[in-house]
Amino acid sequence: MAPQRALSMFPKKTELVLILVTILFVIWTIGSRWSLKELDIMPRHLEHRRGPQSVRLPSDAPVRPPPLTFQDLSEFKSVVGNALQKALEEQQWVIQHRQSLPSGTRDENNFQLSLESLEADIDVLQAQFLDYLNGEEGSEEVAVFGGSLLKLQSSFDISKTWKRVHQYAMLVKSAEYNRTEFLHLGRRARANLIAYTVLYDKPSLLPGLSMPSKNVKKLRRELASVVDESTVLLYPWLKPTHSSIKEMQTRFVNKDAESQEGLVICTGKWHFEMAVHLIETLRKVLQCTLPIEVHYGGPDDLPPDMLKAFNAMPNVRTVSILDFFPLETKLWGGWSMKPFALLGSRFRKVIIIDADALFLQDPRVVFNQSNIFRQHGQMFYHDRTLGGNDPWWFKSINPQWSKFSESLRYMGKDIARSSQHEMESGVVAVDKGRTGVLHSLLLVCKMNSKLERDGITYRRVHGDKETFWISWDLIRVPYKFTPTFGGTVGYMNEKNHVCGGLFHTDEQSNPFWWNGGVLANKHISKDAEFMKFDYVAFDTTGDNKKNVWEWETPTTPFCLGPENAQREVRELTRRLFKLK
Repeated sequence: MAPQRALSMFPKKTELVLILVTILFVIWTIGSRWSLKELDIMPRHLEHRRGPQSVRLPSDAPVRPPPLTFQDLSEFKSVVGNALQKALEEQQWVIQHRQSLPSGTRDENNFQLSLESLEADIDVLQAQFLDYLNGEEGSEEVAVFGGSLLKLQSSFDISKTWKRVHQYAMLVKSAEYNRTEFLHLGRRARANLIAYTVLYDKPSLLPGLSMPSKNVKKLRRELASVVDESTVLLYPWLKPTHSSIKEMQTRFVNKDAESQEGLVICTGKWHFEMAVHLIETLRKVLQCTLPIEVHYGGPDDLPPDMLKAFNAMPNVRTVSILDFFPLETKLWGGWSMKPFALLGSRFRKVIIIDADALFLQDPRVVFNQSNIFRQHGQMFYHDRTLGGNDPWWFKSINPQWSKFSESLRYMGKDIARSSQHEMESGVVAVDKGRTGVLHSLLLVCKMNSKLERDGITYRRVHGDKETFWISWDLIRVPYKFTPTFGGTVGYMNEKNHVCGGLFHTDEQSNPFWWNGGVLANKHISKDAEFMKFDYVAFDTTGDNKKNVWEWETPTTPFCLGPENAQREVRELTRRLFKLK
């Protein structure tokens, strides 16, 4: 047993006696002509760890004098006296500061817990507690999202699990970490969500979780400190736009009717004409009346004449992303604008749309008719099924991945139903008034921040798109995709494959929207020929072996030959488009 742990087992008076005994032992060793190699005064059980690096809190580094030798008895007495005085002063420091240490970082024997000991099982414990908060205890397997409680041999021990989860949160709430190590990012984000949920959404749990002390007020203070300090650590750019996550969520929940629902389009000079075309079709063809925000990256992204054109459209306003979260948005680049635009928009329920996307139905149906959005407060769409995938990185940062994620093509390796592209972020719908959704979106923004995206995110995934579902899964917030996978809309080639833009259906497999605009190839020229829109092809299986994909070329778009062309290829008609 380590000396610092042994000392904590004895009463304070006994500790003083032990110190005196230690001094006598030192005298005996010197009398035996042994040399003292070092004196380490600061008790080690006050040491904490910050991520991969060791730091000492709250004292300076321990004093380590050189080896001691003595010329006469008076020098010996002086050294021993000084050592005794330092020992007494140090013991007094321990007595004064012991009560100020986080109560959540000691075990049942009052031993100081190290970060390593807590991290040994923190992933599974956090997953179990979040699944419990999501109501999965006692649920049937087919009804659960996370599934960690299904593996238990006995009933879920909420008190024991909570103690370890809270101890970890108290220990890391302000501890720096390697920001490109998403394993540590996920753990801290889960700690933040757990504390926030218990504190604000499920306060009825507080009396039971504060056992055995029954000090609910103290637990509230600790939870508030976890939320506040870990928010600053994880999302330092949140201020000054919002003072806290709670203030931001309250603002979204209390939105007036005009700001409850809306659309966001991100664009710059290159996509200006496409964004205008999108807005015109929404207003004049689909009769969509939802308010629209056009987000851009500051004065260099859209010139004044283009801003004037957008603002002249009915119920459309332009928004510079530099006006919110400036510490981070000033560093925006490419895809990273989209999640920050989602978070920064004034709408509670918001659909973000790529400038080159077009709809076949009014997008309002997501808010009014979608069962997925009603249940989970989000709507995700699958990308094309292209290429095999090895999910090693996702599993390394999320050791307790959800049961739902196991059904995704991204998780398949060396099988037919495998794809390195799972999600298409050309259209994403979220309800920011929901706690889990808001925390997940904050984590998406974190993964798309400058340091994270350059250091790891965009090296592992293609842009922002996979960061949405990965963030939801990392912090155990339930999510779903529409049932079909990315298809095509356009013309039929000589192989009877449908070639064109990336096509998506709604939950009932009705044509809904596509990505790519109306040009045959937008990458060559804005004056290129228009695409012929005669057919749509569905992918209902997500199987690389059963569906044939032809990759795009400089002159042709992606083409899809589905397994069952008779069922999954349809000729476009006004009735199919639901147009009057």
